[in-house]
Amino acid sequence: MSTVRPFRDVKLQWLQQLSCSKDLSDNARSVALYVVTTHLNGHTEKAWPSYQTIADATGKSVKTIQRAIRELETSGWFEIRRGNGIGHNTEYRPSAASILRASDAREKTDKVVTLYPSEGGQKRLARRSHVSGEGGQICPPNPEKEKIYKPNPREDAPSRVKETRRAVPLVFVAETRTKQIEQWRTWLRRYGLPPLETLSVRMFKAGNPGYALPGYWPPDKEDLRAEAYITFFRYRQAFLSEAPVRRIKTQRMSR
Repeated sequence: MSTVRPFRDVKLQWLQQLSCSKDLSDNARSVALYVVTTHLNGHTEKAWPSYQTIADATGKSVKTIQRAIRELETSGWFEIRRGNGIGHNTEYRPSAASILRASDAREKTDKVVTLYPSEGGQKRLARRSHVSGEGGQICPPNPEKEKIYKPNPREDAPSRVKETRRAVPLVFVAETRTKQIEQWRTWLRRYGLPPLETLSVRMFKAGNPGYALPGYWPPDKEDLRAEAYITFFRYRQAFLSEAPVRRIKTQRMSR
């Protein structure tokens, strides 16, 4: 027989044996599980919950709790020292006999070890082996599977990756801001871009005509936003040039 271990080392085995005990009622088992898992101190191996605390937590009456505790005491699962009710609650402690049974169960599981090949065990691959990378068994050809499988010509085709661009927030520049609008026209000509009238950026805001532009003023050459603005207008130009083609295709499909 093994030596008695601290309860915290055999708590799992103790709970397993308690849950499988056929001599305990469901009420007693429920009370024991609650006391051990909620109130038991891991160092002193004691607990001091009141009857009312256990009753509130388990949803049972105080008399049912008292009967369950007497059952746990007489069946040898707990050593109970009853208090006087004035600042001294009843003390619960797993019995030495129940801890010894759990220690025996723990020792049996600890003795189950893996034998090395020299001790009569089986050989097994080490963890993180590279067998799959070095090649395993060669599978025989399967003619039936080859008949069913037909290579897809699209598999070898290069994948189409959509060119993504970052969205540029637009601001409203009123048409009355002639100085700003004129600077935008000059900036567009400098980079070989079409004028504002052909970029379809004209809009109305609160009844006032104006333009939806990337900024209130065009950026300087050293400004990091200049490249993003140029890209925006070029995409705008390309979109407008492809619009008639898309309309013709849509009309043909509708027919």
